[in-house]
Amino acid sequence: MGFLETLPAPLTARSKRFLAVWHGWRGSRLLPERGDIDRAALGDLAGTCLLLNVRGHDDINIDWVGDEITRQIGVDLAGCNYLDLTSRANRAWRAHLTLAQMAQPCSVAIYYWLRLGSGDTLPVEFVSGPLREDGASHASLILCCASGLTGSEAEPVAVDPDSYQEGDGMRFIDIGAGMPPMIPAQRQEARPVQ
Repeated sequence: MGFLETLPAPLTARSKRFLAVWHGWRGSRLLPERGDIDRAALGDLAGTCLLLNVRGHDDINIDWVGDEITRQIGVDLAGCNYLDLTSRANRAWRAHLTLAQMAQPCSVAIYYWLRLGSGDTLPVEFVSGPLREDGASHASLILCCASGLTGSEAEPVAVDPDSYQEGDGMRFIDIGAGMPPMIPAQRQEARPVQ
């Protein structure tokens, strides 16, 4: 059974399509490289993607953000530190989980309940695929794709930044290298990660 047949259920069809594109980029390798990223191949998914560049425990840069994400939240997050988007109390745990994804490369699924200015809540599923810099031996990039779970494309409205500080139900997805020895949805003491 191949990678796509082992994806956990339930993932949205859109998330599965993103992971299929990511999987195609890697071919027979464990990880695709930055140069393999093809926004045209992502099609309409590109607008809801963002690329994280994991430089260190306190430095996770958002290299680029899809236009639809920027339109929906009203802020261009490109150039921001991904860790600045979470609460101070969650920062070490978010860094720990991100570094664990790089140390034993795996994909992730996580859910956010975005609070809109209208008072409504927009549930969003994020999935990710790890990558490496061209010619590098280890993962240092994470391409993420967001999919709304309501099936509606809302007009851009203000999103409460506090609503994307912490997600729910995070789980690792094995890409062929196993999974880090932790349950990411259960907060634990952050330990050093190689």
